Amino acid sequence: MPAVDIAIDVGGTKTLVSAFDEKEVEPYSSEEIPTRPAEGIDSFFERLSNICLRMKGSRNINRWGLCTAGAVSPEKGKLIWSPNLGWKDVELFKRASSFLGTKGVIENDCNAAAFGEWAFRKDIESLIYVTVSTGIGMGMVVRGKILRGANNAAGEIGHTIVKRNGPLCTCGRRGCLQSISGGRGLEIRANDSLGIEIGTKEIIDRAELNEPVFKEMITEASETLGRFLCNLMDSLDPSVLVIGGSLGKNRYYFDRILKTIEENYYRVPGKKVKIELSSIEPNPNILGILSLSRRTHKD
Repeated sequence: MPAVDIAIDVGGTKTLVSAFDEKEVEPYSSEEIPTRPAEGIDSFFERLSNICLRMKGSRNINRWGLCTAGAVSPEKGKLIWSPNLGWKDVELFKRASSFLGTKGVIENDCNAAAFGEWAFRKDIESLIYVTVSTGIGMGMVVRGKILRGANNAAGEIGHTIVKRNGPLCTCGRRGCLQSISGGRGLEIRANDSLGIEIGTKEIIDRAELNEPVFKEMITEASETLGRFLCNLMDSLDPSVLVIGGSLGKNRYYFDRILKTIEENYYRVPGKKVKIELSSIEPNPNILGILSLSRRTHKD
């Protein structure tokens, strides 16, 4: 019986697990569960192992990959710190390999997504992937290599300060990009200003209905993010910028981000600005970490 490859994407709100037949890029099975990081690491990995073992059935696991938000050391197989999850110094590889085997890789989720987007395109010199979801993060691939930084913390753009004395971020500082333009930041701001519990989708829906408070909130969020991405593109000059994540792919939100970029980017003669929405299914994080695991552990 052929072996199976497992790909896992651990997000701040939900975790996606996909199982693949060898050499295939479409999963034969996928399952999504709430991450619930506040319940603790042991509880999470117990639930994760149950899902993985159920999905593989009687088949052996050949390779596996796990990606997550935060500063990740692939070499050590360790999550250094993830403000979105509230986890520090987690031996991800050790925990996952206890039920998946040793042919696995650990990576930051945006790095994995960037690699996935790059791998499924042709003739792309460099690519930046930005996810806008619960938080905001970035990955960059140049000529097939992920740029991780000296401390495995490159791409943590969600924690760059864009507004002095702005909203409190999960990292403990004020005015970070994701506290203004990310999903959790929008929800917290709505709660603080209006005293109501409201999800990101409803905030955007009510902005579309021209309700003043929500429209003002989404305008500030999208313009702040658009200006930041404009500066990012002007600084790094990628072949393509790909935007993903549940909030980034919301058409109303994306159109306002794109409008800000188009109005403000540095117009060097002959410069082509290519901005795309992620279209990889089930998501680029999953296919990216799958591709990395297969490249690392070749048959």
